[in-house]
Amino acid sequence: MFEKEFLFQTNFKDRKELFKEVSNYLVDQGYVGPEFEAALNEREENFATGLPTTPAVAIPHTDGTYVKKDTIVCIVNQNELEFNEMGGDEDDFVHPKVVFMLVLGEGETHLQQLQNLIEKIQDGVLVSEILNAENLDAFKASVEEYL
Repeated sequence: MFEKEFLFQTNFKDRKELFKEVSNYLVDQGYVGPEFEAALNEREENFATGLPTTPAVAIPHTDGTYVKKDTIVCIVNQNELEFNEMGGDEDDFVHPKVVFMLVLGEGETHLQQLQNLIEKIQDGVLVSEILNAENLDAFKASVEEYL
């Protein structure tokens, strides 16, 4: 298994700020190289990661080229963030508060975790519990129970 990082009740104003701040944090913690943010933005522009679930969730990720140590960053933002919809047109948007950033180096692990995460999100219980978490400990407990 791998570590998880938890960012609860963040106040990012948009996706770009989220990517910048979380990427800087990941660099500082030794998870990724400094090129990670640019790769994440490029991947998001070409292959959107917003899931049109109820409630919406985003799962930004990129290939593992700049990953030094695996983690999933679990984020609950206070406000909704605009993401393009996965598989949608360029004017199809979703507005999640919950974001799971996959920071995984090995391709097969990445794919397995992505599939597992999408299944848990589609089930609805995980995201519902996360959004109802009243504090960081409850948020962590909900994520750890399902992932």
